Amino acid sequence: MLMLPLSSQVLLNDSTCCVPCIALKKALVVKTERNYLKDQLGVVRDSVVILDKIVFNQDSIIKIKDAQIALYIKNESDYKQLIENKDKEVTLYKKEYKTALKQRNLGYISGFLGIISGLLIAL
Repeated sequence: MLMLPLSSQVLLNDSTCCVPCIALKKALVVKTERNYLKDQLGVVRDSVVILDKIVFNQDSIIKIKDAQIALYIKNESDYKQLIENKDKEVTLYKKEYKTALKQRNLGYISGFLGIISGLLIAL
């Protein structure tokens, strides 16, 4: 690489300056990449914030669904308990019905025997 003599670059007091073309080209490439990466960083930060909100909302939904599942399980167990209680009531009712039926039949039989014995005694 050939260096230009120092005297070839003139220092000016205004806003213009002399730099080698390759340095200017590299500086423009670096500036362009910097601006691109800055924009990409902004997009990534926005994406992270949005994804963070999405994850938070999904966690909230999962918690709500877990609570609903627990409630469904509790309701199912309550329903099963209710069915068991009704089954016990039905069994108890059947037992009492059979007992009442036996007592009624015994009453009919004893009444019938009483009538027959009263007729036999009266004759």
